[in-house]
Amino acid sequence: MTSSPHIVILGAGLIGLSTADSLLRRGARVTVVEREATVMRGASFANSGMIHPSQACNWAGPANDLAVDAAVQDLALRSMTLLQDRMTGLGLTAMRSRAPGCFQIFDHNADADQGFARLQARGIPVERRAKSSQTFDRPALFFASDRSGDARLFGDALARSVVTQGGEIQLAAQAPKIEMHEDGRATLVVGQDRCTPDGLVVACGAQSATVLRAVDIDLPVSPVRGWAADFRLPEGASVPDVPVMDASSRSALTRFSDRLRLSGTWGEDSVTPLLDRWGHIAPDFMAGLDAPIQVWSGLRPVSVAGRPYIGQTRVSNLWVNTGHGHMGWTLCAGSGALLADMMCDGRADTRFALT
Repeated sequence: MTSSPHIVILGAGLIGLSTADSLLRRGARVTVVEREATVMRGASFANSGMIHPSQACNWAGPANDLAVDAAVQDLALRSMTLLQDRMTGLGLTAMRSRAPGCFQIFDHNADADQGFARLQARGIPVERRAKSSQTFDRPALFFASDRSGDARLFGDALARSVVTQGGEIQLAAQAPKIEMHEDGRATLVVGQDRCTPDGLVVACGAQSATVLRAVDIDLPVSPVRGWAADFRLPEGASVPDVPVMDASSRSALTRFSDRLRLSGTWGEDSVTPLLDRWGHIAPDFMAGLDAPIQVWSGLRPVSVAGRPYIGQTRVSNLWVNTGHGHMGWTLCAGSGALLADMMCDGRADTRFALT
């Protein structure tokens, strides 16, 4: 690429904004194009808040081989370090100093023991914990190295930083699509405007496969719906100060500074299964909550391979950074940095290639 390439990024969620931030820091000229009226409106909007390298595993199908999980965990660890640095740089000191760790609870001791053994075999730092009030009297694992934070708060701050660094964010873009230029490069079409940049990055989450299909690129990423319900913090109730994941429902309870969030599930049609599950886990606790102040659903971009796709496509100026599934918040900073390494320095990392 040229010394100061123009890179256009489709998508202003955690992945797109993190990619923009990393490229700007490398001296690129960056434009972010987003079809929504504001940033962070996709799967990033009501994220569970967990930054959890411990959960680098395939949710979409059979367990990965260890090499795939190890690659995702490596990226997650790099990303967590970068995220903490960016939190500090963005002035998010309260987020940076949140209590460390995440719990994962199970219905039965045998399930917790099995999970503990599996994670230990992969070299994941994990502690076996007995039942306690912090785990709603259920057997649990504890991941002391995991972290948490408000993904939307981070993303909003990062978007402001992108603009401050000289990047451009175009919101409410009219039906953005990709076409092939006569010279074989990818062209972005937004309304009546056309642009053939030095690099075009598809980072629009669950919409990525549809966008790429227009230029005959098959991206094996599927949209899987998740739900979130926010509640006012209950007065006088004991709320765990770190996230609590429920293994069986792929959901979590997370305390933020001003609210409590239940989030997760996998492909459900409504928020009811999420609320019912936590009503079963913690009936007294749930009975003490008011009605939700917000209910939201979004589509996770889930890769069949159990890993994100980060890298160049067969079209020379067309790149992807998508398919992060349940790991988007955890992987965003590392994924943006990795793609910037590839685009600016020619770094190769076939572990995340679109093949």
